[in-house]
Amino acid sequence: MASSRILLKAAKSFEFNAETLVFLSNSTNEVYRFTKGDLSYILRLSQKPQEYVEKIRAEVDWVYYLVENGLRASLPIKTRENQLTAVYHDEDKCYIATAFYAAPGRFFDKNDDQYWGPKVFRNWGETMGRMHRLSKSYGASDVLVKRDCWSISNINNPHLQRGSFYVLLEKLISMERRIHLLPRDRDSFGLIHNDFHPYNFFIDDSEITVFDFDDSIFGWFSLDIAIAATHAVWWGVQKDERVAKNEFAQLFLREFLMGYGKENHLSEYWLQTIPMFMEYRNICSFFWWLGEWDGDESRLTEDQRNAINNAVKLIERSLLFDGCDIQI
Repeated sequence: MASSRILLKAAKSFEFNAETLVFLSNSTNEVYRFTKGDLSYILRLSQKPQEYVEKIRAEVDWVYYLVENGLRASLPIKTRENQLTAVYHDEDKCYIATAFYAAPGRFFDKNDDQYWGPKVFRNWGETMGRMHRLSKSYGASDVLVKRDCWSISNINNPHLQRGSFYVLLEKLISMERRIHLLPRDRDSFGLIHNDFHPYNFFIDDSEITVFDFDDSIFGWFSLDIAIAATHAVWWGVQKDERVAKNEFAQLFLREFLMGYGKENHLSEYWLQTIPMFMEYRNICSFFWWLGEWDGDESRLTEDQRNAINNAVKLIERSLLFDGCDIQI
């Protein structure tokens, strides 16, 4: 956790009273809420190496451009020095601070039609479509370092070289080889959010305000759509059966793409890659657990073990993952 000295520096940079800070979360970043006047803001502290400063500057520069051009996203605010980032050092740690207007509304609720359903899905798609359309015209000449580009994973964990775990690893390697060969033209490939799931936006009267762009990369637009669809199926379906998931996926994508098409056009070729990218997102989920795994299976939860076993059975039967055998 950042020291009080770092928090006071952030308060000075973004010109707010440090006593208004309220801690929210600490996962990839430390996140706080603060108030200034009658408005609420979000402070994000990223503990990263110094060389990562320009990567974050590239992120918030893009977000600033998106909001200035009509996207509903949490607008970054500037420091008293008119910068989008501030950098502080505390002993051997480097903190990169950014701040944003707090998004209006609240998280999704699959049991409330106002916060989950066709209208939300269409607005979600429309928001992403606008983001991708604007991505095509974005070109920040003053950003020294660009965001990373999608690349093949580098997984060298020796504990994944055996049994069921190796089946998953082989599947990941096979999919990434296929993805690596896909075209990367202006109409299909650009800056994407790369994590536009239901816990990275708020809903206010069915309108979507997106935030948390810290996973943004240069990637395929259809990958961004697939990530949204995959997470919608994970968290938004009422039942856990395969048939229910596929029916929900069909419904979601129909509504989502209806909204998306209002803002951006994807050819039929790229629409047909969405199920493949959904499968890819599913297989990647296992390596969120297993990337640094020490080989002790008792450290995996029962749900994780069951998910791995079911996934391996589907792979061995040459079937796709739950929620991915859909038609676009």
